[in-house]
Amino acid sequence: MRRRRRQNNLPTQNLDSFLDILTNTVGVLMFVSLFITLITVQTGSIIRTPLVKASKKQPYFFEIRNNRVSYIDDKIVDRQLNELLNTLPTCQEPPDPSTLDEYSYQDYLFKIQEYERCRITMMKQLQSFQTETDFYRVRFVGGDAILYEPKSANVGETIKELSQKDAKFATLLKTLNPKTDYLAFIVRPDSFATFRVARKQAWDNGFDVGWEPHTLQTPIVFGSGGRAIGVQ
Repeated sequence: MRRRRRQNNLPTQNLDSFLDILTNTVGVLMFVSLFITLITVQTGSIIRTPLVKASKKQPYFFEIRNNRVSYIDDKIVDRQLNELLNTLPTCQEPPDPSTLDEYSYQDYLFKIQEYERCRITMMKQLQSFQTETDFYRVRFVGGDAILYEPKSANVGETIKELSQKDAKFATLLKTLNPKTDYLAFIVRPDSFATFRVARKQAWDNGFDVGWEPHTLQTPIVFGSGGRAIGVQ
């Protein structure tokens, strides 16, 4: 009598599904490995902005370019701009007409046209605003921002000049109060040596210091809401 073969009653493994899961897992691991490698390579070339904290003190801004320190005197620019604002016409926007009859509409149309002409005149006067500080030519750009352009490539004080008793940087520090004021530096990549000297002078005089690295091509532009560099 022929012996019946024993049947295997174990459930059949779905090898296709298993291989799909394995392939997806390997793919994810390769992606994670590639991402970590890219981050590691880029870490050495990233310029890291220092940790900052908010300050209630008043900032005084400086640029350090070509290893020279120059004061960005935005305070005097603000005063001159406020004087200009006080001379500008007051443009009153008319209220919406209370009725929709022809007379009210024509009256409103006339007033709104007058209002727009007033605003155009005011904006032209603002955009024509120009002034100078010791180191910068200053003008409006874009209607709501102020551009500071160095008067020359060699404005400001060198490391050697910073060490002199009558240096403008040291003289300015004497007029400031470390309890209410702090120094904020815009540092170009060619000028970190001078920045460290200026920062040490500020620290030695009890001032908090903040700074930001900027490329050589980045212009100094302050928005209508002012400029902020946190304290490190």
